[in-house]
Amino acid sequence: MNEKYQELLIQYDIEIHSTFRNKGTFMCETDRGLAMLSEYHSSLNRLAQEYEWKEALFAAGFTATDRYFVSKEDSLVVYDRYHTPFVLKHYFKGRECDCLNISDVEGACRNLALLHQASTRVLEAPALHPESESIADLFGRRNRELKSIRRYISRVSRKKSFELLYIKHFQKFYDEACHTLNALKDLDNHCYTPESGICHGAYQHHNILFLPDGSIATVNFESICRQPFLMDFYLFMRKTLEKNHYDHCFFETGLRAYSSVRPVTDGDLLFLYFLFLYPEKFWKISNRYFNRRKSWVSPKMEEKLNALLEQDADRQRFLSILKSRLPSFG
Repeated sequence: MNEKYQELLIQYDIEIHSTFRNKGTFMCETDRGLAMLSEYHSSLNRLAQEYEWKEALFAAGFTATDRYFVSKEDSLVVYDRYHTPFVLKHYFKGRECDCLNISDVEGACRNLALLHQASTRVLEAPALHPESESIADLFGRRNRELKSIRRYISRVSRKKSFELLYIKHFQKFYDEACHTLNALKDLDNHCYTPESGICHGAYQHHNILFLPDGSIATVNFESICRQPFLMDFYLFMRKTLEKNHYDHCFFETGLRAYSSVRPVTDGDLLFLYFLFLYPEKFWKISNRYFNRRKSWVSPKMEEKLNALLEQDADRQRFLSILKSRLPSFG
């Protein structure tokens, strides 16, 4: 074993059977199962919140997460000779969720519902700072950013091909963004409030592991936040649908699996419709463009925008099908 890692691991009260590398990570077979050692780059306060939350989930019955080991000195971090912080986490031998496999999507959505169910059983959740902004505030901020980006590009005297393409299609996506924001405000005015709690915050295929025994592990909780539970479902399904040409069968399968544990109401379905209506991918491309050097626009940016435009017909078909099954649409 590398001397550096040995110095770190002896700070834990565990017995090391073997070590190996896997995709750039340092893994250990221990007397307490598989563990992963890695550098820690965030704040210690955030680490404490994450630790507290995963321990609470474990106590609530949601046990297959990458919980942290505590060192002999009762610390969540250990330091190497250069004072670089490291953490040791429980880990799992499994494969990542395959979003092209509808059976995996079904299992991942049911697992998410079980995570949210456990979340509601935790009586004393950690106080997360900063608190997540409301969905209306989030989309309102993004809409203002879109407006600023369009204003900036309009003033560019010699527009590049990406900027010309962006201006050509901007209004359609901006209209969708404004409609979504107004509709969500109307939902709020009609006394619909989606159930909220502490969510994973980054529930995507990289963080969902299918284990050899058929169970599922959920990892990488660094983005935990307090928000509507359906935001986790939306994030996972949006990425899944993008990979599957917005095949509605994947959405129906995922929704049915989630609902089998946590029933989805008519109001929830309407809320989900407006989340999918929001042109998130267009906002992401806009944001990436605006936060990079403008004197040279990578050809990748134009490729991404063209791919989005090609994919939008599939997205509109999906939205039309979803809209048709809404019990009441305003």
